[in-house]
Parts: sequence; C-alpha cells; structure tokens
Amino acid sequence: MNSSKDISTPAWWLRLAGRVPLPVMYALAAVTAFLMRDVLRYRVKVARDNLAAAMPELDAATRARVLRRHYDSLAAVLFELPRLASMSAEELRARMTLPDMPGVRAQLAGGTPVLVLAAHQGNWEWLLQALALGFGAPFLAAYKPPHSEAADRLMLGVRGRFGTRMVPGKRLLREVLRRRGSAHAIGMVADQVPTSSPGRVWLRFFGRETAFFPGPAEIARAGGYAVYFMALRRVRRGYYETRFEPLATATEKLDTPELIGRYAARVEALVREHPEDWAWTHRRWKLEPPAKA
Repeated sequence: MNSSKDISTPAWWLRLAGRVPLPVMYALAAVTAFLMRDVLRYRVKVARDNLAAAMPELDAATRARVLRRHYDSLAAVLFELPRLASMSAEELRARMTLPDMPGVRAQLAGGTPVLVLAAHQGNWEWLLQALALGFGAPFLAAYKPPHSEAADRLMLGVRGRFGTRMVPGKRLLREVLRRRGSAHAIGMVADQVPTSSPGRVWLRFFGRETAFFPGPAEIARAGGYAVYFMALRRVRRGYYETRFEPLATATEKLDTPELIGRYAARVEALVREHPEDWAWTHRRWKLEPPAKA
C-alpha cells in the first residue's frame, strides 16, 4: 500500500469560506491579530522573549514594531488558508511566483530528484501547493499528522488539491527508497522543534545552541537529492515571491551537521531580512543542549 496520503476534496464549508473576497478576509484577519496580540495575549511573552534573545541588536521600539507586524502576518496566513480550498491554479501562480523553477525542472527532467527545505516564514501552505504546480513531477511533502483524524482529513483535503502528496515524516525514508531512480521532489518545512525525534543535531542559530531535525540530511544522502533552500518573501498582502537557493548538489555527500548547518544559516539570514514573517510564537528554544541537560 502506498504510504502517502490520498488526495481528497476540501470540505464544502472550507470551499465556501475560500470564496469570501480577500479584502473581507484581511479585515477579519486584522481583527483577529488585535485579539490575539492585545486581548488574549496569545504567546506574546514567548514571541517577545524569542525576538529579544535572537535579535538583541534591535532597540525596544523596533522589536515592538516587529512583534506587532508578526501578529498581523500570522493572522493573514491563517485567513489565507481557506482560499486554497477554492482558488484556481492560475490565481495561485499569480500570487506565489517561482522565477527559478525552470532550472529546477531541468534537473528533474534529467532524472535528478530534488529536496526543497523551507521554513515557517510567510505562507508556507500556499508555497507547497505552488511547488506542486510548478515541478511537473511527483511532489511529496513531509508532515506530522495531527492527533485528530478529522483534522488530518480536513487539512489533507486542502493540501492535496494541486497534487501534493502528504507523507507522515516517520514514513518518508521508506517512500524515498521506494522512489529511487525516479524523478520526483520532496518538500520539508524543517525548522520545527524536534521534541519527539530520536535524533537531533545541535547548531548555533541566532547565537544560541538550537536543536534541528537530522532527517533532511539523511534523506538527501539516501536518495541522492539536489538540495535547495526555499526562501519565501511577502511582496505585499496576498502576494509572495521565492528564491531557490542551492544547499548541496546531488553528488555531494555532506555529513549531517554540515548540510543542516547550511540550512540553518539560510533560515537565519531570511528571518533577519524579514523578521515579522517568521513564527516567533513557536517555543523554538525550549530544549536544553546536551551539556546543560
């Protein structure tokens, strides 16, 4: 049986919500951002502490501005998600531009599989779907299934519309080995905290010892992938552009810390360019390095 999740149809109410005009959605997002930030105080202390520790060179006024815009961005992404249930491929291509895609497609056409590593920066859900449209080859995306089967089905219905096949992270290596020798692409959002992972790689990230998943390096070696970092930038409300930044060629056999270190450095550089769009509310530094544990 194929370990990847089958594509399904988005729930009817999500399709209906996705037809609400975007100006209305963004007005609701602005209200939601205010409620999360100023009323409910949703993880405000976590975000403020993360930002202060990661970018101490920013003065208090600048950090406050970044934090305010961060919640605006977070709410906008939340309200952009239902749009995937009803938007056309043409609209998605217009809103998420991939100018470097021809070069990557040429690699795939030549038989080289591609591994794309992204971060929780901007609308990564739209990004995964735009990649599925652009690659012209089977596209798998690693994910951690939620505990609720109903929530899992709901998200799979949205994420599978344009051909993305969602694969639980624990089954990804099996899928890689099954597809060896075929042209395909894999996407991973790899800046989560590896709390349940048996393996971790510790790196300096924003000046602090930080745990990363070793999985992307293991996948790259096992399948001979060309590895790219996908830099995502918000151009204006509802529009994004991308850069494919090479991390390793298909013939490079990098050890885990070196490849993951290259990825971490690109994530940090992107976040420093556009700090408001990163997920500061995540408890990114809740694990203690081995020497301090």
